[in-house]
Amino acid sequence: MASRILVPLDGTFLSERALPVAVNLARGSGGTLYLVRIHVPPTRPPVSLEGMPVVEKDDDTRCWEAERAYLTRIRKGLGPRSELATRIAVLSGPVEEVLATYAVLHGIELIVMATHGRHGLARAWMGSVSDALLRTSRVPIVLVRATEEVAAEGPAEGRPRILITLDGSAIAEKVVEPAVDLGRSLEATYTLLRVVDSGLMGDLPTVFAPRIGRAIVAQHEAEAATYLREIASKMQDRGLEVKTRVVTSEPAAAAILDVAEREGCSLVAMATHGRSGLSRMVMGSVAGEVLQGAKVPVLLYRPKVERRRLHAQPATITGRRLDAGEAF
Repeated sequence: MASRILVPLDGTFLSERALPVAVNLARGSGGTLYLVRIHVPPTRPPVSLEGMPVVEKDDDTRCWEAERAYLTRIRKGLGPRSELATRIAVLSGPVEEVLATYAVLHGIELIVMATHGRHGLARAWMGSVSDALLRTSRVPIVLVRATEEVAAEGPAEGRPRILITLDGSAIAEKVVEPAVDLGRSLEATYTLLRVVDSGLMGDLPTVFAPRIGRAIVAQHEAEAATYLREIASKMQDRGLEVKTRVVTSEPAAAAILDVAEREGCSLVAMATHGRSGLSRMVMGSVAGEVLQGAKVPVLLYRPKVERRRLHAQPATITGRRLDAGEAF
């Protein structure tokens, strides 16, 4: 179970929509929340004296203090510290780099963050923090879609159900363990889903399409059912409550969203396939469409296909306000 959970915040109400999900997971596991904000220097034009810039250190100090006060206020709003362990830190440097390094240094096991898809998911996430974290870090990420129109809902009452989407590939199956790890502390139940493409008849001549097409689809449905039962059996042997669903549909994303709603799922779990991270995956991909339409959090995990080694030194995030006593 995830005992060290990182929640990046940027000072906006939308970013705080990730907090209910993160708090629920931390309380369930008895873990620690790491609330982090990246320092944003003051934007007021610098004062010049005889052609030389004058650094307004007081303004920058006030920014640090305000950012620190913001995290302190958020932490107090989560409830008594005896109920939930939290650490806060204001860091300085490139956002993606700093967060990835911080995750390594503090042994972070799960990142929970909100997405700001005001103008469409692909456009909002191109080159974004979540994209970079998926490329540079192998820590699973729970993304909570939070906009003014669609509020990020907290976990449902009772035992939550996690929908794990699989496509028959070894890469997709890698998300099972992170999903089980996340759900263990919540005593979650699981639904394994595989979507069979209803357009498998392809370019068959019209006269043969109905009969042969149905036969092809039926064969794939049977294979998918057997495949899911095998995975479910292994999970059940571990004492987990699992059921399987095979749905024939086109497009797949709509089927996933429909099953998630009908099953009353609290979370959808998917593995990412794109080597370039989320921005490439979002463009017309199933995962991107699910993220865009999901009303529940989505767990994304990038399996170890090719590992990009992170050569980061603590100095890259130390700055003025981060030292041994800064995060506590």
